[in-house]
Amino acid sequence: MDVYVHGCIEKDGKILLLLRSKNASYFSNYYGLVGGKVDPDESVKNALIRELQEEINIFADQHKMQLAHCLSFKNEKGMDLLNIMFKISSWSGEIVNKEKEKHPELAWFAVDELPHNVIPRHRQAIELAYKGVLYSEDGW
Repeated sequence: MDVYVHGCIEKDGKILLLLRSKNASYFSNYYGLVGGKVDPDESVKNALIRELQEEINIFADQHKMQLAHCLSFKNEKGMDLLNIMFKISSWSGEIVNKEKEKHPELAWFAVDELPHNVIPRHRQAIELAYKGVLYSEDGW
């Protein structure tokens, strides 16, 4: 099972989403959360810290990350995946789009006003997290 980690960056009642480029290998022109695959010999939180640095130039203290949702799912290609999402409301550094070729746009959205083109399982995790649901499954 592959493990992915995502950060739900919160500020002023909104969350940060990255728009995937039109050339992305999957979900092109869809918004998604900051994050990615956990590498071998890497903890989930360390992976998120790395992804935050690589994608948006911020550092978040792992002790201040709040587990928000865990989604176990089988994707459209039949792969077993685990997506762990943390809420992050404090960080150091200025948010900068460091991967403009992968994410041409960063934007803030209210949870109840997400755009129609959010990666479906990211939307599911966000919506359930803000209802207080810590775990869900999909596609099994």
